[in-house]
Amino acid sequence: MHSDLQFENMDSSSEAELIRKKRAELLREQGLDQADHYRRLEEKPFTKAQRASTTIVFGGLPENHEALIKAVFQGAGYLFENLPTPTNAAFQVGREYCNSGLCNPSYFTAGALIRFLQCLEAQGLTREQVIDKYVYFTAADCGPCRFGTYEAEYRRALYDAGFGGFRVITFQNSNFIGKGASEPGLKFTADMGCGILNALILGDLIYEATYQIRPYEVIPGDTDQAIADVVEVLSTLLREREHFEILKWSPEWLAGRLSQKPKLKAILDNIGKFREHLYGKTFQKTLAQCADRLNQVKVDRTRPKPIVKIVGEFFSHISEGDANYRMFSFLEREGAEVGVDTVTNLVLYWLHKAKLGQIRRIGLEPPNPDPRWWQVGKHLSNQLSFVKKPLLFTVADRVYSRQYHRVGRKLGGISHGLVKQEVFSRLAAPYYDPLTRGGEGHLEVAKSIYYTRNRLCHMVLSLKPFGCMPSTQSDGVMAAVTSQHHDLLFVSVETSGDGEINALSRVQMALTDARKRAKEEFQKAI
Repeated sequence: MHSDLQFENMDSSSEAELIRKKRAELLREQGLDQADHYRRLEEKPFTKAQRASTTIVFGGLPENHEALIKAVFQGAGYLFENLPTPTNAAFQVGREYCNSGLCNPSYFTAGALIRFLQCLEAQGLTREQVIDKYVYFTAADCGPCRFGTYEAEYRRALYDAGFGGFRVITFQNSNFIGKGASEPGLKFTADMGCGILNALILGDLIYEATYQIRPYEVIPGDTDQAIADVVEVLSTLLREREHFEILKWSPEWLAGRLSQKPKLKAILDNIGKFREHLYGKTFQKTLAQCADRLNQVKVDRTRPKPIVKIVGEFFSHISEGDANYRMFSFLEREGAEVGVDTVTNLVLYWLHKAKLGQIRRIGLEPPNPDPRWWQVGKHLSNQLSFVKKPLLFTVADRVYSRQYHRVGRKLGGISHGLVKQEVFSRLAAPYYDPLTRGGEGHLEVAKSIYYTRNRLCHMVLSLKPFGCMPSTQSDGVMAAVTSQHHDLLFVSVETSGDGEINALSRVQMALTDARKRAKEEFQKAI
C-alpha cells in the first residue's frame, strides 16, 4: 500500500530514475553489471599495393573446384591458398570459439580457418603478421537461415581466438574491398570472371565424372589418378593462358587509333576475352586432351549398382569430408553410385529465384505511375522496365547452361545434362513455393520427384546440417510427397559433427531396398 502511494506521488522522471536504480541493483546482485559486449573491430582495407604480399584464403567447395579457382587467381597475379577440408577437429575448434546454437557449416568453416591461422603461427609468423598478410574470401547472403550471419560469426570467433581484426571479404561486400583505398586489392576483371566461370563448370564436370566412373573402374585407383592428371592440365591452362589484348592482335594502324579510344578498346577487349576463354583453340585442344585421359580408365558397367541421388543443404550435400560423415566414400564402399549435385545447379537456382521474384513484382513501383491512356511512351517504358530484369536473368541462365553442355560434350559427354529450373519449379509448386528461401529452397522436393519419376536414381538422400530450419521445412513437405509417390525411396540425414554411426546405419538399411531395385532394373534391361 505504501509503495503504491509512493509511485502515485512520483512524476515520470522520478519513476524512471527509481526503476533504473532498481535494475542496476538487481544486475549487481547477479554479477551482470560488467557486460562485455562484442564490437566489430575496424579492419584494414585490402589495397592494390598489398596484392604482392597478401595471400587470399578461400574454401568451402570440393577439392578439385578449389584447385581450379586457385589457378585462376594465381593467373591474375594474386597469392592464393585453399582452406584445408574441414575435419571433426576443426568442428570442435569452431564450437569452442563460435556462439552456441549455430549450424555445423559455420562451426566447420570457422574452425578450419582458425586452425589454418594457428598453423601459420606455429610455422613462425606472429599474429600481427598473420592478420596483415592474409585475408579470407567467402560467400555471404541474407535470408531465413543462419547463412546470413556467418560473416559476423567468423569475425567473432577469430576475435576470441586471438586474431581480432583479421580481414574477411565477402562476395557481396564490395564496399569493404575498396574502403579507404583509391584502388581495391581484389579487383574483378573480364579475365577473372571468365576464368572463374570456366573453373566452376570444369570443376562440376570433373566432380560428376569422378563419381560416375570410379564405382565401375576395373583397376582400383585408376579414376583418381586420371582425375588428378586432368585437374593438373586444366589448372596449368587457367594459370598460364595468355590474356587477350586487342592491341596485340590489331595491325599497327588500327592499334594506334584504338589506343585513342579507350571505351571502344575496352569493349573490344572484353568481347575478345570472352571468346578466347570460352571458344579459344587452346581451350578446345586442352579439353580434348582431358577427354582422352578420362577414356583411358577401364570400366565394367555390367555390375548393377544402386544410384543414390544427393540433395539437401548446399554445404552438406557437396562436402567430401567429415562435414557430412564422409557420406560419399561410405556409399561407394557399400557398392552404390553417388549422384552428386553441382555448383552450377545452385547458380542457376539463384538466377531462377531472382527471375521469379522480378516476375511477381510486375506492376509494382513502375517508373511512370498512373500514366494517362494517350501517354504511349510512358506505358512502353513501364512494360520495358518490368521485362528487362527477367530477360537479363534468362540470358544469363542460357549462356551458363550452354557453356556447361558444350564443355561437357568436349570432355566426352560423361556428365549428366542440366535440368531446366522451370521444370523443378513446376514439380515443386503444388507442395513448396519456389520463392521460399533458405537452404536448397524448393529443390529438395523437386529433385526427389524428378529423379524418381524419370527413373534416374533408386534412392534420394537428403543431407543437411543439424537444426537447419529451411531443410526441416523441406523434410516436413517431403512427408506429403512420399505419401503420394509410393515409388520414392527418401532418406533424410542431419549432420552435426557427431552421431555418425546412427546416420550411416540408417543409410545402410535404406540401401538394401535400393540394391534390390537396381538388380530388378538390371534384369529387365538384359
